[in-house]
Amino acid sequence: MKTSEHPIFLESIKYIRSKLGNTGLDHIQQSILERIIHSSGDFSLQSCLKFSPTACKDAIRALKNGATILTDTYMAEAAISPMAKRTLNSNIECILDMAPASISINTSLTTRSAIGMKNKWLNFEDNDAIKKTTAPVVVIGSAPTALISLLDLVEAGYKLPSLIIGMPVGFIGVNESKTRLLNSDCAYIVLEGSKGGASLAAAATNALLRAAEN
Repeated sequence: MKTSEHPIFLESIKYIRSKLGNTGLDHIQQSILERIIHSSGDFSLQSCLKFSPTACKDAIRALKNGATILTDTYMAEAAISPMAKRTLNSNIECILDMAPASISINTSLTTRSAIGMKNKWLNFEDNDAIKKTTAPVVVIGSAPTALISLLDLVEAGYKLPSLIIGMPVGFIGVNESKTRLLNSDCAYIVLEGSKGGASLAAAATNALLRAAEN
C-alpha cells in the first residue's frame, strides 16, 4: 500500500517546485532535489547536486531487491528509518556499529567512521549469505573519511555499492572525498562543495525509497 505525505509537506513541495521552474531533471532526480531543498531551505543546492547517469535507476532497483541502507551516522539512520518502515521495510545499518569505542589521538588521520566503514564492508565480503545479496546503498552525510575508506576498498577490488549518496558536510577532506567519488566507478548522488549533512543525505534516501515504493 502506498503511503501518503503530510499536507504541509505537499504544500511546501508545491512552493519549491514553483520557485525552481524547469530544472531539466527527470522525475526522480527532481524529487531528490525538492526534498533536500525542503530539508535545508537552500535553493542554491540545485547547482551543487550531481548524479551519475543511472544512479537513481540503480538505487531503486537495489532497494526493491532488498538492499541494505548503510549510513555513516545514527542521525542519518534515525532520519531514514520512518520512511523505510512505511515503504519497503528496508534494513538499515550504521557503520558505527562496527567502529571502535575510541581511537588514539596519535593515530594519523584515521577516524572511528573510517574504521567502521572498513569493518562493515569487509564483513559484507566475508559473510557468504550477505555477499550473495544486492550490494548496499551507502549514505554519507557527515564523514568524508568513511567515504574515502569505502572508495579505497572499491579500488582494491572489493564489491561496489549499489549507490553512494556522497553528501558529507564541512571543510577538511570533504571536497577531496567528493571529487574522488565523482571520478570513481561507483554510482553516485553528490552535493559538490562543502554543503551536505545527515538531514540532506537522509532526504535524498527518502526520495529514493518513495520512488521505489511507487
